[in-house]
Amino acid sequence: MAELEARVAALEAEHADYRAVLAAVNALGENQREQAAQLRALAQQQAETTAQLRSLAQQQGDTNTRVRSIEDNLAEVKDLLVRAPDR
Repeated sequence: MAELEARVAALEAEHADYRAVLAAVNALGENQREQAAQLRALAQQQAETTAQLRSLAQQQGDTNTRVRSIEDNLAEVKDLLVRAPDR
């Protein structure tokens, strides 16, 4: 009888160990899911930031083009004003 009780106790201890391992695996899985969700959110934010940077670069290029055009027009006006007294 004592041997049977010892075997039952050993089986119960094995079962408790199995539960502890299963709980640890489940906790690890949840942790991995949370990290994956955070990585997806970061990737989305990075994509949005990249798109905004591209837009800003395009706007900067447009602004530079406009400034050059204004400078060219201003130079033409100055030339006209310099030549006006000669008429």
